[in-house]
Amino acid sequence: MHMRKKINANEMTRKIRDEHAKRLAGKSHAERIAFYREQAKKMEKKIPALLKEIEKG
Repeated sequence: MHMRKKINANEMTRKIRDEHAKRLAGKSHAERIAFYREQAKKMEKKIPALLKEIEKG
């Protein structure tokens, strides 16, 4: 029997938003853009593994 994890999307989103706000406080527009581009690259690398995990479901 496979146990599914429950995810509180609102809580998770707020936590990520708050962490980003702290890290980006006082940063320039260019620094913010660079931060989010780097985060996007990290997520792109994780997507194949996440999709495999979902398919196992």
